[in-house]
Amino acid sequence: MRGITEFGLVVALAAGTLAAQTCTTQAGMQGQVRTALADTALMLGTAVKAGDANAVKAATVAEYANNFGAIEYAIGTTSPKLKGGTLRVTQVYELDASGRKAGDTSEADFTCPLKGTSAETDFSISGLPPGVYGFAMVEVAGGDHAWLLSFLLQQEGEGWKMAGFYPHARTAVGKDGLWYWNSARERVKAKQPWLAWLAYDQADTLLRPANFVSSTNLDKLRAEQHAAAPAGMGDGISGQTPLVVKAANGQEFHFTAMSNEAAADDQSLHLVLHYAGTPLEGVEANHARDVAAAAAMIAAHPELRQGYSAVVVFGDVQGQNPSVVSLPMAEIR
Repeated sequence: MRGITEFGLVVALAAGTLAAQTCTTQAGMQGQVRTALADTALMLGTAVKAGDANAVKAATVAEYANNFGAIEYAIGTTSPKLKGGTLRVTQVYELDASGRKAGDTSEADFTCPLKGTSAETDFSISGLPPGVYGFAMVEVAGGDHAWLLSFLLQQEGEGWKMAGFYPHARTAVGKDGLWYWNSARERVKAKQPWLAWLAYDQADTLLRPANFVSSTNLDKLRAEQHAAAPAGMGDGISGQTPLVVKAANGQEFHFTAMSNEAAADDQSLHLVLHYAGTPLEGVEANHARDVAAAAAMIAAHPELRQGYSAVVVFGDVQGQNPSVVSLPMAEIR
């Protein structure tokens, strides 16, 4: 399956459905199809919760069953988080791409209007081979953490097999995506654009089922974030469009990503920064530069002190492992 990976597919916000692809929501699909998709997703979710990688592998399409390491790792790290939780299938979609041509590398776009509303859910999958697929969401609630297990499924004969696994927490520091969305709006009113940007980002992370899925609400969230973005952040930052921050001594740091991360005890958030580094000799030199990068960011945008207990900095050097440092916010001067 060219273009499909265990943890990510190319994202695009579909404006319409190509003739070669159709979507059926659970309200419109035949009962036996809905039941089969839900039963397969619940079986996979139950196996993930139990840490039974062999059961998941047996129900996975051959391409990924033969290269199962990343999925097995995801199962192993996700399973302990689901302890004590109850699984429930909340949404299923049937995605018919049987009309696509073999070898088509374009994006397979599916628009799924939700019955009785003006809202819709959109899928956009790059290089999807011809076939019939399903997407199922399994909510895990009542345990130590609220989680969502999403599965991309492919029809094989009369049954379905897993073609992608997308697990993620539904809360961070005990708050859900809607809380962070409301928090972002409050930060906008308080004229704290950097904290607002990051709160919008956290809301999107918690609410989006997988990175190739969008919806009317998620489009609204991103539009709000764009409208309230700090200077230079309207379209986000990347290696191609870094955020340049200059330290007091004139040294420049080119930040390529910034995000939130829950602390290990889930009691506070850490600010995660990536910047483009250059090769340095010795651990001490790398450490000093990482510390300077964190200090430059906080000095440039002091409102960030209010939202985080620590800063985690990655100095990314092409062709090398990144340098990493974690600094308590109180120690950054």
